Amino acid sequence: MKLRAGKGVFALALALLGTAVMIRYALRDMNLDIDLLREGLENMPTLVMENLEFEREISGDYWQVRIPLARRNRGVIEVSSVDIHRWMPNGKGWYFRSRTGSYVEEGGNAELHFLLGTLEMEERVLNLESDFLFWSQETNEFLFPKGFMVYDAEFILEAGTASVDSDGVILLDRGGVIRWTQNGK
Repeated sequence: MKLRAGKGVFALALALLGTAVMIRYALRDMNLDIDLLREGLENMPTLVMENLEFEREISGDYWQVRIPLARRNRGVIEVSSVDIHRWMPNGKGWYFRSRTGSYVEEGGNAELHFLLGTLEMEERVLNLESDFLFWSQETNEFLFPKGFMVYDAEFILEAGTASVDSDGVILLDRGGVIRWTQNGK
């Protein structure tokens, strides 16, 4: 089943793309000091950072990322309890929280585990839940190999596997189920 991006789906794709951009900026910011000390740090087996907070304005949107704990070991950065907020000039915003995640520097792949999100839009607020999100920097595609659920007060969409490309197209690889939660509306 292939769905073309409507306003809600497109907002979800933009939110996921924005999340990937912020994760990349956050990880790049974490690597600034590492690059300066690269020779000494390469011999160090693990680098642990606590209570990281990144704030940045990108194209008029204000972003805030909080990471209580990050460990960098041999090109892999593991994080816990990632909080990502985005506020837009129109007053709307979205929020994602992931219990754990990782980023592999070689290849630029990121994983988020136990993802919860909220997307505020003009007409509605959408919620997103997924046990696992994989993002590839090379393809700029978001994969939900363990499924995802998107819902609001009117519907629930569940899929066993899904992907979202950079154009906002959601592909439900093995179909999905949508349930309307309000009768007659």
